[in-house]
Amino acid sequence: ADITVAALPMDEKRATAFGLMKIDEEGRIIEFAEKPKGEQLKAMMVDTTILGLDDVRAKEMPYIASMGIYVFSKDVMLQLLREQFSEANDFGSEVIPGATSIGKRVQAYLYDGYWEDIGTIAAFYNANLGITKKPIPDFSFYDRFAPIYTQPRHLPPSKVLDADVTDSVIGEGCVIKNCKIHHSVVG
Repeated sequence: ADITVAALPMDEKRATAFGLMKIDEEGRIIEFAEKPKGEQLKAMMVDTTILGLDDVRAKEMPYIASMGIYVFSKDVMLQLLREQFSEANDFGSEVIPGATSIGKRVQAYLYDGYWEDIGTIAAFYNANLGITKKPIPDFSFYDRFAPIYTQPRHLPPSKVLDADVTDSVIGEGCVIKNCKIHHSVVG
């Protein structure tokens, strides 16, 4: 592929916030529309059983959405940015649809794991609180078979003194004292 776009099935309610695509049976992107609305949104509806979804789930998730993660061949990227799209400011709304329209091989990589778009404060907050859900969190950072590595920050551990903390996420370096915290993100 000249360009690979990470993608996942999407419901209609959230579809307008994403770049949507249509793919052929080999996963090649044949059409790409950035954040379509109205009739353009309806036109991007596909049979997502092509992704391996069962009939019920395919009806719930009738769109294929871009995750905003792109892998380019270096030569193709340089050519596109220097020659075809030298004035472009956005991959999703300009470069990817343009590359598709001029015949570049743009391929979808269908992702089937946990992922959240955290482009808004509310989405970031909800994604963080998702790890506190009981009995099973949306995502677990404590999987020894799929460890998560982060940049060390070298902050002291958090201290919780005479406090009641429930269903919350507390970042390192915090001092929690004489308070009640519920369903919150503190960092």
